Amino acid sequence: MAIISRKYLAIILSVNIIILLSAQIVFAALDPAKGSVSDNLIGSTFKTLAKAFVAGADIEEIKEQNIFKLIKMNEDKFHRQYVKIYAVLKECPSLREAYGFSEFTTKDLVIENIRALDKKKINQIIDLVPNAVIAAQFKEYLKSLKEELQQNNLFVQINQSWNKIIGRAYTK
Repeated sequence: MAIISRKYLAIILSVNIIILLSAQIVFAALDPAKGSVSDNLIGSTFKTLAKAFVAGADIEEIKEQNIFKLIKMNEDKFHRQYVKIYAVLKECPSLREAYGFSEFTTKDLVIENIRALDKKKINQIIDLVPNAVIAAQFKEYLKSLKEELQQNNLFVQINQSWNKIIGRAYTK
């Protein structure tokens, strides 16, 4: 019996994981009870990517960084940013109920919720966000990107798009 190298085994496992995740995305997208196919495809894709990020991330370090930012943030800035976040949370009733978010949520409650997070809870939060909400945010991002790019020449458009993609990949 031949011994399979670790490298070969890792490749096989990676391919199998990709196939399983792809199947999960497709089956979720085709569920008519959960909304339109395009919204489900976009939502399922982003949820899968988010869960993959969570699986490999140092959650404790990310929590500490964000709690530190919140502690330093003045109340006025917190409320301006929270209003934008709550506009999205309004579309996620299960998430609002599970974590007690309302229009009047305080910075202390947000910090308390962040402290209580672990990878399992983060994955539950990801599942609580409706696919339609994710798709709407993604479509809005594409729309704003398209409007911004139409104002520039082709070379500048390509360069800006690439810089945004790279910038988002390396920032938390």
